[in-house]
Amino acid sequence: MSSKIDIGGDNPVKSYGPMATFAQLCATIAQSFLLVGLGMELTMSTIVIQDLYNNPKSEFSLTTSQVSWYGSILFVFHPTGSFLSGFLQERYGRKRCMVLANIPSILGWIMLYYTHSVASLYASTVLMGLSIGFSEAPILSYVGEITEPRIRGMMASLASTAGMLGMFLIYLLGYFFEWRIVALLSTLCPITCICLVMLIPESPIWLITKGKNEKAKNSLCWLRGWVNPEIVKTEYLELIRYNELSGTRNGKVNIEYDSLSSKLSQLKDPSVYRPLGLVMIVFFISYIVCLLPCKPYFSQIMNQVDLSNDQSLLLVFFAILQLVGCIILFFTINYLGKRFLTVMSVSINTILLIAFGLYIIAINHNYIQSTPWFPTMVLSGISLFGTSISTLPWMLISEIFPNKSRGVAAGSCAALSYLLMFILTKSYLTIEIFLTLEYTMLLFGGIGIFGLVYLYLYLPETENKTLLEIEEYFK
Repeated sequence: MSSKIDIGGDNPVKSYGPMATFAQLCATIAQSFLLVGLGMELTMSTIVIQDLYNNPKSEFSLTTSQVSWYGSILFVFHPTGSFLSGFLQERYGRKRCMVLANIPSILGWIMLYYTHSVASLYASTVLMGLSIGFSEAPILSYVGEITEPRIRGMMASLASTAGMLGMFLIYLLGYFFEWRIVALLSTLCPITCICLVMLIPESPIWLITKGKNEKAKNSLCWLRGWVNPEIVKTEYLELIRYNELSGTRNGKVNIEYDSLSSKLSQLKDPSVYRPLGLVMIVFFISYIVCLLPCKPYFSQIMNQVDLSNDQSLLLVFFAILQLVGCIILFFTINYLGKRFLTVMSVSINTILLIAFGLYIIAINHNYIQSTPWFPTMVLSGISLFGTSISTLPWMLISEIFPNKSRGVAAGSCAALSYLLMFILTKSYLTIEIFLTLEYTMLLFGGIGIFGLVYLYLYLPETENKTLLEIEEYFK
């Protein structure tokens, strides 16, 4: 199967030096505040549910059905924003879309702070969902387009780390403050993001596709360490050539791009639907083995395995482990590659899920006594080692689609991923009630085994490959 693993051959990778790395780091950090906000919005439901679920002492409480909807409704409106952003970013650019994506986020956090009913709680979540969805496509396209192949994986992992940082911040704030105060403080993230994104350049590849070649050259000079145009001349000409070749075959453009129907028809191209299918399967595997559909209900899961004490502190601890995993990924991905790290993390998480299910069965049948350290260790391991597989599909989206289809493909892929997340999150409680927690974990472990086989056979290595090399592989 080795022929399916590598893309292209060995190519000399030019390096502009540390200033170029610093410039690309600055641009990545600026846009990553959107992902910090994404992590915060995805995690906020856990804090709110922990306080409002069947709590007669609160101003209003949530029933089991309402908890199920509140924990998953965020993902219903993600696809709408993601799908729209795929088209809008092609017309208005990555940078403008990233700025506009923060507006509904600010409104959502403010509405959550003032909410006094289940309806307004849902409404705040809808706004957050639209914000996250609207930001996905430009974020994913931007990182892949501005970075050099030698550091693309590191910058993509840094962007993913931002999402984990957002989760950590919510858990940390939830430990010290009441959830309304957490919502109010969270408005600072999108405000900061707007200010920083205004300072970074537009994607040079997008500018070239719009015929703004001089602006593209200036953008490239900024991203390669604020250098003179002569220094980036070779790469600039390569980007022009890439724009001419991307989405073509034998020198002929396969698809016209001037209407909505023709943009949708891009999804029929093998260089689009093949990587899209791969990414969606990876999304499904990552969601399951990282227990992401269970996130809103983590407090209830911990109660079932006798981890009822200091839950807020445990959530902070798990979030810290996720950050540690992201840091390890950042420093190792360039040496070990995405493929090895992903296969390794899926293997470990699958073993942990099966062990977790067997542990609960043993407790229920009185084979062993309850030992809180074991479920703590399992959930800690899943948090730490799940980083690679949970960030992989987002890394792939930023690099595996053709230039002329990247906006539509990235937006569609993000939309489908959140639709999948909604289905999994909404159905989780039903599955757990039907199977019980232990057999649900064993089911997830079985899916992990399937995912391990699939990834071993079909996941290519894209690290240190140019965008054109990756595109040619999927053709």
